[in-house]
Amino acid sequence: MEPGLLKSSDWPLLIDIYFFLGGVAGGAFVIATIAGLLDRVRYRDVVRVGYYVALFAIIPCPVLLIVDLGLPSRFLNMLMVSKSSVAIGMSAVTVGPLHIKPYSPMSAGAWGLMVFSACAFLCAAETWLADRRGRGFPRVRVVAGVIGIVAGFFLAAYPGVLLGATARPLFISAHWLGALFLAVGAATGSAAIALVLAWLRGSAAQDALARVMRVSSVALVTEIVALVLVILSIRAAGSAGLDAALGQLVTGPFSIAFWLGAVFLGALLPLLLGTIGRSALTMTSLRATLVLVGGFLIKFVLIDAGQASLNGVG
Repeated sequence: MEPGLLKSSDWPLLIDIYFFLGGVAGGAFVIATIAGLLDRVRYRDVVRVGYYVALFAIIPCPVLLIVDLGLPSRFLNMLMVSKSSVAIGMSAVTVGPLHIKPYSPMSAGAWGLMVFSACAFLCAAETWLADRRGRGFPRVRVVAGVIGIVAGFFLAAYPGVLLGATARPLFISAHWLGALFLAVGAATGSAAIALVLAWLRGSAAQDALARVMRVSSVALVTEIVALVLVILSIRAAGSAGLDAALGQLVTGPFSIAFWLGAVFLGALLPLLLGTIGRSALTMTSLRATLVLVGGFLIKFVLIDAGQASLNGVG
C-alpha cells in the first residue's frame, strides 16, 4: 500500500454527494461575500441568491456525513472526545473535560463544516431579514462573511487535500487535488447562483448572470489546468502501480465518464458555449447545468477510480 496519513475505507455515493454539495456551498458563499464587499447594492441579486444557495447546499452535508458514519455520536467524536489528551496524541487541545484534535484531518474537516454552516446561516438569515424588514444587521453579515470566506475556501479544497492524505495509489501522488477541488467549488458555486437567477428573475437578471458566468468560466479554465497538473503529478511519480491506478481513470472503465462527462460536457462545452456571445437565458441555464453535472462527475470518477484501483477492479 502507498504511504498515507489516513487508512481509508471505501467511500460510498453519499460522500461523493457530500463533497459536491460542500464545494457548491463554499463557492457560492465566497462569491456572494466578495460581491457584497465590493458593492452590495449593485450586486444585490448575486449576494442574496449566493447566500441562500450556500445555506441550502450545506444543510444536507452534516446529515450525509452522519448517515455514512452510522451514529451521531461518531460525528461528535470527530469534533472532540472525552478521552485523555495523551490517549489521542500530545497535540490535542484540552477544553474542560473534552479534547480537540486540531491536527486530525477528519476533525479539522468536521470543525470546518460546523464553522461554515454557522456563517452560512447567519448571512442567509441577515439577508432574509433585510429583505423582509428593510434593514438587517450588516456588521454581523460582514464578520460572518469574512470568517465564512476562510471556511468556504477550506470546505471546497478540503476533500482534495483529504484524498491526497489517503493511502490510495491514485491519490497519494496527486499533489494538486486541493487546487482542483477548489476550482470545481468556484465553478459549481457560481453556476448554481446563475441557474437560480435564471429561474427567478428572467430577463432582469441578464447583467448579473453574465458576471456570474464569467466567474464560472475563469474557474473552469483553472479547473482544467489543475486537472492537467493532477495527472502530470501522478505520472511523474514513475511507479507501475500509480500508472495502473491512473489507467482506471483515463483509459479504463471510468474513462468515458471522465473524458466525455467531466471534461468535455462539464468543462470544455460550457466554455465553448460561452464564446458564442451574450447568451439567452436558456443557453445560460444549459451552461450552468453542464457545469454542475461536470463538477459532480469529476469528483465522482476521481474518488471511485481511486478506490477501484485499490480494490482490483478493471
